[in-house]
Amino acid sequence: MSSDGSPPASPPARRAPSARASKGNRMASLIAQEEDEREDDADKEFYEQDFWADAEEDAEYAMEADDEGADSFDSDFGDSSESDGDDGEEEEKAARKAAKPKKRSVYVDPKARADKQAAGEGGAAR
Repeated sequence: MSSDGSPPASPPARRAPSARASKGNRMASLIAQEEDEREDDADKEFYEQDFWADAEEDAEYAMEADDEGADSFDSDFGDSSESDGDDGEEEEKAARKAAKPKKRSVYVDPKARADKQAAGEGGAAR
């Protein structure tokens, strides 16, 4: 009972939620868009730091380092003495592979195998 003596008012009746298939899609898309903007702002803030500003100096250093050792890497490719020995090994591998009989992985029923062996033994005894 309330202070004036009347019975308490009942709460209003609740409405059933809408049966629309698209309910909440707009709000979900707005929330996703806001999250994307926050991520973009965070990425932009991170990459605009002074830490990344010295890349120009690094580029000059990289060009100097490239000039020093460019020829030593390419000189190893002209040596053909190692490739002559490799041809013999490849031929040996091919010959060994050709000499080995190929195994066939075929399922044989154990009962059928036993019957076949028994028939073979019985035929040899005649």
